[in-house]
Amino acid sequence: MPVEPVAIAQALGLQVLEAQLDENTLGALVKEPGREPTILLNQNDGQHRRRFTCAHELGHFVRRSEEQDEYARIDLRNIVSTTGEEPEEIYANEFAACLLMPEDEVRTLSELGMDDLEMSLRFKVSRQAMQFRLKNLGLMASALQEA
Repeated sequence: MPVEPVAIAQALGLQVLEAQLDENTLGALVKEPGREPTILLNQNDGQHRRRFTCAHELGHFVRRSEEQDEYARIDLRNIVSTTGEEPEEIYANEFAACLLMPEDEVRTLSELGMDDLEMSLRFKVSRQAMQFRLKNLGLMASALQEA
């Protein structure tokens, strides 16, 4: 711990680049036929957000890799991605959460009395992302008692 999503992406053959993106775009997965996919991360975002965005875009890549045909696609991670309303974005967000904050590890740390802030530092994610993960695992009450 912590999981390094950029290293995982590179091991899968994806190029990961930091780029100047508009303020409403957190990142993107760019795939063109005949070319290796690229994950773009907004260079203006903090380390924790870039890590989550990379993991999120990996989720899109994994989902798309099930498609047998060559495809051209750009998946953008933006404010809409964070609302949890679109099935593809829900999948990518859940994938990122599972990758960066593995359930077994989160449960163990919670049982040891570690609070959400301490866990967010350990997993190198935002406190908000950690709180969402704890809530989704039914552990939020114990995390709030510690804070």
